[in-house]
Amino acid sequence: MSEQADSLSPARPRPLWHNLSFTLMWTSTAASGFGDRMIMLGALALLGGMTQHADDTSIQASTQFWFFLSYIFFSIPGGYLADRLPRKWLMLGCDESRSVILMFAFGMLAAASGPAAVPEQEHWKVYATLFAVGGFAAIFNPTRNAIIPQLMERSQLPAGNAVILVINVVASQIGMVVGGEIISPTAASSVRTGLLLGAAFYFVSGWFFAFLRPHESTEPAPQQRRSLRDAGTYALRHRRVVSLIVINVLTWASAAVVTTAILGLGRVQYGLNGDALLKHFTWVSATLGVGMLIGAAIITLIRTRREMTVVIMTAFGMAGLCVLLLAAVPSMVATYAAALGIGMFGNITIIGVMTMLQSITPNYIRGRIMGLSAMVNNICAVAVYYAIWRLPDADLNIRYVLYLLGPGIMLLGLVGLLRHLRSGPMPKRMTNGLWRIGRLFVFSYHRLRVIGKHRVPAEGPVILAANHTTGLDPFLMQAAVPRTIRWVMLTSYLFRVATPLWRAIEPIALDLDNSDLAKLRKVISVLKDGQIVGLFPEGDLQRTHRELGTFQPGIAMIAQRSGAALVPTWIDGTPRRRNMLWHFLHPSRSTVIFGEPWTPDAGLTHDQVTDELRRRLEALRDQLAAAGTSHDTTPP
Repeated sequence: MSEQADSLSPARPRPLWHNLSFTLMWTSTAASGFGDRMIMLGALALLGGMTQHADDTSIQASTQFWFFLSYIFFSIPGGYLADRLPRKWLMLGCDESRSVILMFAFGMLAAASGPAAVPEQEHWKVYATLFAVGGFAAIFNPTRNAIIPQLMERSQLPAGNAVILVINVVASQIGMVVGGEIISPTAASSVRTGLLLGAAFYFVSGWFFAFLRPHESTEPAPQQRRSLRDAGTYALRHRRVVSLIVINVLTWASAAVVTTAILGLGRVQYGLNGDALLKHFTWVSATLGVGMLIGAAIITLIRTRREMTVVIMTAFGMAGLCVLLLAAVPSMVATYAAALGIGMFGNITIIGVMTMLQSITPNYIRGRIMGLSAMVNNICAVAVYYAIWRLPDADLNIRYVLYLLGPGIMLLGLVGLLRHLRSGPMPKRMTNGLWRIGRLFVFSYHRLRVIGKHRVPAEGPVILAANHTTGLDPFLMQAAVPRTIRWVMLTSYLFRVATPLWRAIEPIALDLDNSDLAKLRKVISVLKDGQIVGLFPEGDLQRTHRELGTFQPGIAMIAQRSGAALVPTWIDGTPRRRNMLWHFLHPSRSTVIFGEPWTPDAGLTHDQVTDELRRRLEALRDQLAAAGTSHDTTPP
């Protein structure tokens, strides 16, 4: 679906799989993710993890603490560099630097033999290596997130982010499984092999970035000196940016707790140690990765940024439910199901937040906003890792943390979802909720494209006069207009079971026994109150054909007597099915195009008004056909 609301251009964005820069980006990101797993698993073994008497939750937290501690210091400078330097060369430098660090660590272990664990007085070397690798990761990540919108069309951002992030995670989990087979806590030589493999992946992936071809931004940048403080100033002036960063922080902090808890839960719930515990850790982590892959696929299917907040908050709450399941049910089936759900819903939240941040921040400051988000995320994540690192008997007590975390996330997700559904441009909370859910449905499932939305007056009496193709038409039109459209319905169809719905949308209820004049007067009265009315002049559904039928009398009288602006509206691409249910269930590529508003002259006859309305509707149809974007020009 194109999200350029007023474009009739027949050109569609080049598919992502035909985009060389995008291919280079995800392959390089995958290689980097694989390298990250090698250093993290190697550090876990060097610090004495996975042995019989180790407190694995604490050791795992310490590796995460030192790796992500560097993000606090380098995320904002990394974002600043991303806004000042060529982004692809900056990413290349980060990967090559990480390769050099791993080769240096490999050299330090060249003569080591026997168990992998190093003496406690040398743990600082492991932590220093993690800090150094994390520092370049802290620069790399905001740079990558800032350059992604320069590699694809904005309408492709949800799918592009989903692919890049999930491939990074999948590569990390593959690295986790491969590392679990290569690295053993009983053999220092296995750690050397893992470090060498990670260095090789960093080295190769870095050079892929040299061949990226990012397009230059056409957005105007303010003529002022760029500084590190600009990101904070910009965020404080844009409440939506702050909200997205807060959601991101909560998501990543929760992820820090869950990923750190896997080892401890494996030991406490199932009595695992040594290589068996390492394999459990790697396979549960891999299941998280599979869940993230599913979450990315869901975001790719949704393929719209509109009403993404509904998706984000729903997924956030469901992730909390899965966290509670992970802690409360000591069953392997429940553990893997919870890991799958956490990965799926967590990644939907992460991708949704990232897409929205990229969409609403201009290119000139995007790097610093991404750096700010990463810094705040990792301040919280580092605090979590440090607290778990120092938590007494962490393997046992981490379960109680999860007991609090799961319901907390569920509550926040539910509150955030309800607040968003109740807010909006409609006068009633219930109407806002229905409007938002309906928009998500038609923009994602029916790939709705809206053209000419600005032509619908924002206030005053308006008649939307449209061709009537399916029962889906009112939902498509309402999704495009941030005003409550009053639809004409017979009272016999106002079923009592749907009373809350009728109160929300306030249809114009007419009795079948009313005279035609009485019916027209009721519609005119609503229009004189300054409201917007949706009418279908044909009076019947086209269903399988797409030819404009005979207009019913009365629309000319309504327009002239009410003084309302008449907006011709053409609906295209809806499902060609006779059954009303399939109008909703059969996916489509629907389009709604609004014409110029027009107030019929009082001196025109009703036939002249009707003929002019038909001409304007047919002109909209012909515009779509001429632009090559109509889906109704070929038979079903």
